Amino acid sequence: MTRRSRHLAAVAAGLAAACALAFPAAAARAATGSAATGSYAPNPHEWWFGKWDVQQKVWPVTEGAGVTVGVVDSGVQASNPDLRGVVEPGADMLGDPGNGEKDYGPNGGHGTAMASLIAGQGIGTGPVGAAPVGIAPQAKILPVHVIDPSAGTTPVARGIKWAADHGAKVINMSFGADVSSPTACDPPLQGAVAYALAHNVVVVASSGDTNLYGPGPAEPATCAGVLTVAGVEPDGSLWKDSVQGPQVSVAAPGDHMYTISSNGQRYSIASSGTSGSSALVSGAAALIRARYPKMPWYQVDQRLIGTTIPDGPRPNNGTGYGIIDVSRALDASAYPVMASAPDPPRARYLAWLKTPAGQSFARANHIVTGKSGTSARPGSSASGTSSGGSGSSTLIIILVIVAAVIAIIAAAIVLATRNRPGHGPGGPGGPGGPGAPGGYQPGGYAPPGGYPQAQPQYPPTGQFQPGQQYPPRHYPPPGQ
Repeated sequence: MTRRSRHLAAVAAGLAAACALAFPAAAARAATGSAATGSYAPNPHEWWFGKWDVQQKVWPVTEGAGVTVGVVDSGVQASNPDLRGVVEPGADMLGDPGNGEKDYGPNGGHGTAMASLIAGQGIGTGPVGAAPVGIAPQAKILPVHVIDPSAGTTPVARGIKWAADHGAKVINMSFGADVSSPTACDPPLQGAVAYALAHNVVVVASSGDTNLYGPGPAEPATCAGVLTVAGVEPDGSLWKDSVQGPQVSVAAPGDHMYTISSNGQRYSIASSGTSGSSALVSGAAALIRARYPKMPWYQVDQRLIGTTIPDGPRPNNGTGYGIIDVSRALDASAYPVMASAPDPPRARYLAWLKTPAGQSFARANHIVTGKSGTSARPGSSASGTSSGGSGSSTLIIILVIVAAVIAIIAAAIVLATRNRPGHGPGGPGGPGGPGAPGGYQPGGYAPPGGYPQAQPQYPPTGQFQPGQQYPPRHYPPPGQ
């Protein structure tokens, strides 16, 4: 092999190595094949898998890889074997230890159960068989502990912003507090939801349970821009305790739910509530974001709404526009949704932006409203370019590859030049000679600065109790 050939071979090998470093998952798949699809076995108690043809029509398309779901809740027990490798380091907005990776909810842990519906791995076994599998088992969970009956919505608002700032592309909120009307939302909480939307995050919340909150509406389901989810039975009828109202956009399974406990030793097959409905829709949103990574938040909502199975007239106060159908939502070619199709979360959000509070938020966060939706100007505090989402990740990967290729080519040119006749060490153009190259200095790549990790410290004044509500009033002024 000639010296020039060896240089070219080195360039090719370096380029292949750079690509493997930039795309480790792709390199692994090329070496081992796709081992994930078909490797999950849902328990028969997870009746929604059959309803949505998940194994036949959904998982062959995507299992949610590359998408992080923020579970803003009672924390998530990261040590649970059925969530091993799924839970990322999160945050605790109440000052309790654990960074969100400990579930402070009683009776098995509420946040852990929601995480299992989204991204459970089905590893363990129990009295009724295999542990539950989430509908987006390759998605990641970002846990944020916010639930405290005495703390109000302040930690919730901070938790939403934290999740949006740390890479969540979907935020699930399976809780609520009663409010006066279907449009009532505490100003700091509404501001936090708007902040997440400006970061291109899909925000999902449960409509509420009448046996917990009463028949009236509950926030954050009433906040503008939130995709509000009701609960249904296996036969498609409305679950008897699902809160109804015009704020409801879609419905999903909400009774006879199969979830895990925080210690991984107890499985529930009889739990009920719109909490589980919201978690399943968040998992569905994660699948859509994995399938269509450039789709903005409002179009994800629109696909979920526009591909529902209707339950009576559309919309209605029980199930909104109907029961979601995940396989339809994932197939934009077979089930197109027109841009003019109903999108109530976006419509409510745009209406809120016209209010004095919304206008103040838009000015403070440099929100641009256009025909295609709303976004933050680059460089503003609400710009999605700093959120760690898929767009910024793709840009970083491209920059890394380009830098690696330039470095390899420059090195090859230097070596080739030095080995030309008359250009060796001590010859014309060599070190110290006329026209000597300045010497290649590889530059280091510095990723964009992250958001500060400091968290507000609140004393642990209590724990979330099922059946209780956090107080809907006595909050700090907007913006604090």
